[in-house]
Amino acid sequence: MSSQPRMACVVATIGRPVHLDTLLRSLADQTLPPSHVIVVDQSTNTKTADVIDTWRDRLPLRRLTSARGASLGRNTGLAALGDDYDIVTFPDDDVRLAPDALANAAAAFATGDHIGVVSGAVNFPGGHRSHRISGGRRTVLTKATVRTNTIEAGCFFRAAFLRGVGGFDETLGVGNPTPWQSTAGLDLLLRGLRAGWTILFDPAIAVYETGYNGTPEDLLYRVKCRHYARGAGRVYRRHYGPRLIAPILVREMGGVVFFLATGRRRRAAWCLQQVIGILEGLTGRVFSQVRAPEPLEARRFYDTSACSATGTGEPGE
Repeated sequence: MSSQPRMACVVATIGRPVHLDTLLRSLADQTLPPSHVIVVDQSTNTKTADVIDTWRDRLPLRRLTSARGASLGRNTGLAALGDDYDIVTFPDDDVRLAPDALANAAAAFATGDHIGVVSGAVNFPGGHRSHRISGGRRTVLTKATVRTNTIEAGCFFRAAFLRGVGGFDETLGVGNPTPWQSTAGLDLLLRGLRAGWTILFDPAIAVYETGYNGTPEDLLYRVKCRHYARGAGRVYRRHYGPRLIAPILVREMGGVVFFLATGRRRRAAWCLQQVIGILEGLTGRVFSQVRAPEPLEARRFYDTSACSATGTGEPGE
């Protein structure tokens, strides 16, 4: 890899033009500019294309289209890159990157060719973070720690890693036709660890979530978590044995008991939905259909950045 690696970004998006505009602005402000930005548009209107057009003079943009599914969109963009990149990231359409995010990722990769993936710190509204590691230092992740310290939106992948390990499993992740609506990124990372690659966590790489995802008090949020937990259980079944799965279930059941004991019934229901979802993924069976008033894709892709401070929003499409 040269001293200035070719940094590519692939964004799968559907119906969130305001958030996408914020993301593209952050990419245009990078101290190490991206060599390619591919937006895979899964929307049914022209708003996303209009946003992309406004940034063509500042970013090396390409717009592709695909059927719905985050993993399908990411793989579509990855295939379009071919061999013309050294490092690629797959930010969600509702995040923004700190101005030095790409530069810090490149610096982390420069510490060794054995590093296949570098995970940054994704920060959510309200102070929640994508990682449990503290101390502000780079840390090598293991099979046990990668689950709680990574998220797709903050991961950067070496080209050789993806060529050897493969792309995202399209039966996992939000928007795909199966019940397993999450954790395609963790599956890819665990496959990489199995193949002998090193995965590094670097808190200097900062990514910020800009969307509103709800709270455990919201019915739609609890339903979404059930869908996501199914995908997690599916991946746990594939990669983890009972020794690692049991503490995860115990922790979630402990949350049910704790929140019931403290009178927070909705939060207890949130933990319970996650337990059930994980068990569904582990067994490969959907016990019951948990439905909300609108499709999963519409819930996942709220466009709230232009809404009032109440946190309410309307679907972007």
